[in-house]
Amino acid sequence: MKYIIIPEREQENQLPFYFAVEEYVARTYTDDDYFMVWRVEPTVMLGRNQLIDNEVDVEYCKSNGVHIYRRKSGGGCIYADHGCMQFSYISFAENVNRAFVDYMKGVADMLRSLNIDARLSGRNDILVDGKKVAGSAFYRLKGRSVLHNSLLFGTMLDHLSKALTPSKEKLRSKGVASVSQRVTNIGQHTDLSIEDFMAYVRKYMCGDEVRVLTPDDMKVIEGIEKELASDEFTYGKNPKYTEERRKRFADVGTLEAHIELKNNVIVNMNLMGDYFLLGDLDRELLDLLRGVDFTREAVRAKLADVDISAVIRGLTIDQFLRLLFGRPPHIMKPAWLKIDLTSKKSSGETAGILARHKMNTICMSGLCPNRTECWIARTATLMIGGEICTRKCRFCNTMSGRPELLDDNEPQRVAETVKALNLRYAVITSVDRDDLPDFGADHWVKTVEAVQAMNPGTKIELLIPDFMGRADLIRKVLATKPHVCGHNMETVRRLTPSVRSVAQYDRSLEVLAEISRCGIQAKTGFMLGLGETREEILATMDDILATGCKRLTLGQYLQPTAKHLPVVEYVTPEQFEEYKQIALAKGFKSVVSGPLVRSSYHSAEESL
Repeated sequence: MKYIIIPEREQENQLPFYFAVEEYVARTYTDDDYFMVWRVEPTVMLGRNQLIDNEVDVEYCKSNGVHIYRRKSGGGCIYADHGCMQFSYISFAENVNRAFVDYMKGVADMLRSLNIDARLSGRNDILVDGKKVAGSAFYRLKGRSVLHNSLLFGTMLDHLSKALTPSKEKLRSKGVASVSQRVTNIGQHTDLSIEDFMAYVRKYMCGDEVRVLTPDDMKVIEGIEKELASDEFTYGKNPKYTEERRKRFADVGTLEAHIELKNNVIVNMNLMGDYFLLGDLDRELLDLLRGVDFTREAVRAKLADVDISAVIRGLTIDQFLRLLFGRPPHIMKPAWLKIDLTSKKSSGETAGILARHKMNTICMSGLCPNRTECWIARTATLMIGGEICTRKCRFCNTMSGRPELLDDNEPQRVAETVKALNLRYAVITSVDRDDLPDFGADHWVKTVEAVQAMNPGTKIELLIPDFMGRADLIRKVLATKPHVCGHNMETVRRLTPSVRSVAQYDRSLEVLAEISRCGIQAKTGFMLGLGETREEILATMDDILATGCKRLTLGQYLQPTAKHLPVVEYVTPEQFEEYKQIALAKGFKSVVSGPLVRSSYHSAEESL
């Protein structure tokens, strides 16, 4: 990485000049990564799509000599002065998200090398003693990532708190009451002067590698500077609009949509806010919506093939629709989904056995609609690894968070439960344990072996997690030779990122393929009613068959709580029967398909 050396100029360099240097270097010098440290007079720096009136006390800035400029990157509004260092980093990294994380980690590591206890926080902040000392932003140019961050060293915090006027909602999301409450100066944590600190940063980041800008470079840079310093770029013109929507999303930021409609058709749209841009907002998103009916269905259909998260970091299509149209309307549950969960005597006996053995079940944690029916038949899907999952999928009611230590006695209790229930066919699943080095594989092995030892005549079906795609761990579990091993796809490819928190569509397919390669019957299932299309359902069937998996379950998604994904559609029993026949015609050997079907529903009867 080379350090950028800027020739001296007669006038003092202001914010637009340094942003012009960033842009010019990113477009011109592509042989290496580049870095520079700089300072400016008191200045408020707006994110590319922020509304000035929402973020800045313009009158205070004018009265106190505080400049106002805008940058091309997204993110929030910041204040800078001579007591605040600005770092510019120009990278050829293709993945801007990864480059951003690596860069911020590098800045935190640099601070820690000076014995300053710096920690990364949230989307773009570095904290010391729980207060913010640095914030960052970035934008993409063709083949290059431009990242910059501001490090408070000896900043006039009084100016900062009075010049910036973020919304109370944004401050509440940070858990603070004011700007000044959540920031501090790094100069309080080091004996270095700001000049010595800047010299240290340069040496730490670049060593002796430099790039000296030439007079020809400076001429082009000054042309870019003129554009960035213009009132038109900083203040712009608010487009006319007939509708306004505003919403803040965790890990995305605040979005404010200004929409111009004519006869309920979108004429123009702009998105303001402190979000991070990864792509071309206009060409890759907003321009596509011109001429589209302003309805949830029409906008969703138009953006069906658009990865919004590649344009605005972290944003999903459902969140974008929530911004424009609010919560989706509630769909009434049809008659065929009315479930009788009244406890019967025989189901109570099963519940008692489970309770005495302190067993967790997916029947309860997943609010399975068939639990009364299954418990009457003295069957249950036993869940190992505890009751807290390390993942937080938006369809699943299992508790998520930090799990407790594995219970070494659990394998024996599972074996005893299988015996007490007199199961001829036992189904075992688990929470995800991404906190463990082997993701819980060894615990799986111990459990299956304990069940086999105490219940030699019992067939065992496993419903395993993805073990982060580790084929060696999958093979380790399957070496216990279960009768069937399942791993659920849960949904179609397009919806996977918004439905499952960590799992990946292709990784799940590879898990099924590994099960088949091990010579074990592979089984999978996915939910309907989340917004998938018929074509996507059939394509998912084909993808599953290609892995060697021949057993399939299809069931209706039911929203566990108001915090989970809403039901988009209730699929009729007739449609489920049609999908069953299609799946059998495609080559599946066993298909259980119906509104109330779940992974282990009637597993023993369907065993091949």
